[in-house]
Amino acid sequence: MRIAICDDQEYVSEELSMRIKKFNEEHCLENDILYFSTPSKLYFYMEQENVDVIFMDLEFCDAKEDGIVWAKQITNRYSGTLIIILTAYPKRYKEGYVARAFRFMTKPIEDEELFENLQACMEELQLTKTISLYRRGVPQNVRMQDVGYLSAQSGGTEIWTRTDMYYSEESLLQWEQKLPAILFFRCHKKYLVNLTHVANYENHMITLIHGERIPVSRRKWKAFQIAYMRCDTHALSL
Repeated sequence: MRIAICDDQEYVSEELSMRIKKFNEEHCLENDILYFSTPSKLYFYMEQENVDVIFMDLEFCDAKEDGIVWAKQITNRYSGTLIIILTAYPKRYKEGYVARAFRFMTKPIEDEELFENLQACMEELQLTKTISLYRRGVPQNVRMQDVGYLSAQSGGTEIWTRTDMYYSEESLLQWEQKLPAILFFRCHKKYLVNLTHVANYENHMITLIHGERIPVSRRKWKAFQIAYMRCDTHALSL
């Protein structure tokens, strides 16, 4: 991820940066960290380069540099960027909802809350990513969250959404290694299922939200239930 810290208090930026680097080390990640003293400088940068996550302060020395105002502009233009509002004044949280902020954090910053929010950002960005697939020889970008399940076939994999089926020459194992484990679970030697599409499950069978029924091997049954509960807990926290 490319993470931007937008705060005109240098000590806040330094502390937050130190904690993000600690998160990176604990998870073996190489997230880039960028620093901006005003939202307008950040916005100008985003006109040239992509930013995945922004930690945005609400109040700056320059009264024109209001974090909520700029957060609205950023979310309107760059809907794929996640904004976490930073403030020492929780009363302003309501304004953050208007700006469609992803999360809120109260200063002083604590590791547990920060790490939870960074993890949620990683998973949300994975969810909104697209994958390149072919249908009738025509390339299409399909949102990862729209894929219900994948099925192993001779020489490749069928990838099913609610309305369409795509064929890939890559094996199911290759897709399992490529897709995020928080969302996709290998429930059977022939099937990889999107956990967010599960409507219910019983007797070693999964029923998806659009009615498809997918088998779960006996040795995978317990692991599937744990993965499903973990995924469901994450969805409720968003």
